[in-house]
Amino acid sequence: MINKKIGLLQLTTLVFFLTISSFILFFDNIIKVSKSDTIISIIIGIFIDLLLFKLILNFRKTFKLKNKIIKVIILLLLSSVFIYLLINATDFVKSTFLTNGNFYSIIILLFLTCFIASNKSYKEVASLSLILFFIFIPLFIINILGSISNLDITYLTPPLINSNLDILKGALLFTFYTIIPLLLLLFIPYKEVDIRKKQDKYLYLALLIGILVIIISYLLLYFSCSINVITTYKYPYMLVLNSLSSSIILGRLSYLISFYLLFSLIITLSLILTIIKQLMFDTHILKLQD
Repeated sequence: MINKKIGLLQLTTLVFFLTISSFILFFDNIIKVSKSDTIISIIIGIFIDLLLFKLILNFRKTFKLKNKIIKVIILLLLSSVFIYLLINATDFVKSTFLTNGNFYSIIILLFLTCFIASNKSYKEVASLSLILFFIFIPLFIINILGSISNLDITYLTPPLINSNLDILKGALLFTFYTIIPLLLLLFIPYKEVDIRKKQDKYLYLALLIGILVIIISYLLLYFSCSINVITTYKYPYMLVLNSLSSSIILGRLSYLISFYLLFSLIITLSLILTIIKQLMFDTHILKLQD
């Protein structure tokens, strides 16, 4: 018999991609606030993340939407978030991969990709996350190995140069960008998940691995350019990936390697679209019942 429930590995990889989903699009906002003390903001943000994630994991076990008005409000909110992320993802693709591409063609392509991925159920999106995870990891390792030769220790600056308020703002922004996507877990029916002992521990591990990826990515960036250069770019991490083009071995493969950055965006957008369709279906049923 085919197990129609979301497996533990599928759920953990989904948590991983949700954790890092905002990194490539919005991490520059954190750097511009906390600047060279960004790593301190991240460390503070991790502790806040762990506390809030515990609340999410506990709340998801009993979370149910029964009120039709609240469902409609959440539906409108998620639709707005989906459109906002889709536009930003399209801008990222156009700015970094397809500079000569048509904006509307790219946004339609991204939308169709996410629509197909979300065409059936949550399990399909979770299964896709598992597949993409095993592609993500080797490409990320190649990215690290290819960037090591470009790192420069002279970019290291003394800590606590910025005000405590800026560091705290950076920490709160970090928490916002990592936790908000994880709230999507609340909409996945608990009965559709294959419950296992110590499941929460594995989900915590997925969260920490996602944060570790963000930290490594930031350190690669931090030791590649001065903070003044980093803060002038909208998508600063692309400076690291663009440096791969200087490698004889990885030069022609640098853009292919960098496609792994799109994985978390596709997973997050697909999951939001799945939730939207489920809410629309449930709202329609409620109207028929009325």
